[in-house]
Amino acid sequence: MTENEIKGLMEKYLNGTITEQEESLLEQFDGGLFLRNSKNTFANDDQRKRMAKQLSDGITQPKRNKSILRWTKAAASLALLMGLGYFFYSKMKVEPVVEPLVEIVKTTEWGQKLNITLADGTQVRLNSGSTLKYPSRFEGNLRQVELIGEAFFDVAKNPKIPFVIQSGEVQTTVLGTSFNVDTYPDDDQIAVTVSTGKVKVASQENEIILEPNEQGVFHKKTKTMTKERVDIAAALHWKNGIIHFEDVPLAKALETLEKWYGVTFVLENKNAGNCHISASYNNELLTTVLESIVFAKKGLQYEFLEDQKILIKGKCTD
Repeated sequence: MTENEIKGLMEKYLNGTITEQEESLLEQFDGGLFLRNSKNTFANDDQRKRMAKQLSDGITQPKRNKSILRWTKAAASLALLMGLGYFFYSKMKVEPVVEPLVEIVKTTEWGQKLNITLADGTQVRLNSGSTLKYPSRFEGNLRQVELIGEAFFDVAKNPKIPFVIQSGEVQTTVLGTSFNVDTYPDDDQIAVTVSTGKVKVASQENEIILEPNEQGVFHKKTKTMTKERVDIAAALHWKNGIIHFEDVPLAKALETLEKWYGVTFVLENKNAGNCHISASYNNELLTTVLESIVFAKKGLQYEFLEDQKILIKGKCTD
């Protein structure tokens, strides 16, 4: 008999559906047959030999009554079913597959923002026109990512494995804290602003430690670093969808609006860019913002052109 046939008979015996003819076939199944058919059934050779000896001793004893025979056959069937279960489990068991380590790149267009959760639980809010490169999982004694543009990081705490953001010539290292990194390629500086915890900001030439409400600035031209106290709420307005201008030149304000809404402004009168503006906008439409500006600066008008361009016309009077 094959293993499948033996197994089928024993299952019938255990659930009480076996016929007399099938029971007769089962009686031919002795300890020696079990030994020969189950060499691959048990976890190891010692276990197989002990079970085979027990079954052989029990089955070959004089059959004083039918109940002993039934008990012995039941024990044999149970042992075989358990063994077959182990055999099929061991053959079918699949080793866990380790996913390959890959680099993930997330990019936002102008006017877009994106929330990202890293493998260690770190939360990232990626600002418009930015790129974050990070591994699918962190390995070794360092959690390292690369940022171009601007992002707010809420880093998962792990004192044993520092979190490092590489942004151009500046490297920001933390163990678990929240902070903002502004590193747009076209800007002449890289700014790191700390919300909670403590951050180390380093270049090849300098290194500073920042605490909450402090901002460190790396000046690209001079390769120097400065540190100052800032209003952290104002520095993080962008993260909450707020545009805030505090007595800034219109030209600078328009640069912010370009990043925020994914448009391009053209000044008909370059001098208009020198007038100053103070205003706050909370998740407003671009048209609402523009109407507010021309209302405050009576000499200005705007006109939508093709290809996401907006013409600012007129003269600005403060």
